[in-house]
Amino acid sequence: MSWAAQEFETLDLGDARLNRRAVLLAEQLACKPGASIPSTCRNWSETVAAYRFLDNASVAWDQIMAAHWQASVQRIAQHKVVLCLQDTTELDYPRCHDRCPPT
Repeated sequence: MSWAAQEFETLDLGDARLNRRAVLLAEQLACKPGASIPSTCRNWSETVAAYRFLDNASVAWDQIMAAHWQASVQRIAQHKVVLCLQDTTELDYPRCHDRCPPT
């Protein structure tokens, strides 16, 4: 079972196909977190399916996040101490773009 399937194991969007699409999208977007949807999907049909999923009235962000929050609580419960750290650092790469050598 993939990490995304475990993370969203309790997800219930009312249709098993929507649940599977949510898991697939999570896996794909995690592989390229800064990329666009078309560049994370393997082909045009997956891209169209991703946009249809996001436009589906049956899919609400709070349903997806509820499954994630539940999985997080289960992971946290396995430890005596959990640190919740927040880093507010901001990186602004475009400012140095003219000074940085191309990669």
